[in-house]
Amino acid sequence: MRYLLAITVSVSALLLSGCFGSDNDRPRQQAPVAINYTAFVKAQLATTGDTREPVAINDTRFIFRDQDNPDAYNNVLAPDN
Repeated sequence: MRYLLAITVSVSALLLSGCFGSDNDRPRQQAPVAINYTAFVKAQLATTGDTREPVAINDTRFIFRDQDNPDAYNNVLAPDN
């Protein structure tokens, strides 16, 4: 009887120890806010300069809303008349 009680307590302790201190306790990283790619590119083209600092985009998530719009950049890339 003592042997059965010892095994039950040991197995219960092992099972319960798996419920605490897991990776789920760490806060999840938030996904970066999505940026409209067309608006971002237009803003970069508007502020182009030879001495301008580069823009970090490694952690940026872009949304391609104008993927099917061939005229999306006409207002910034059109030749001067």
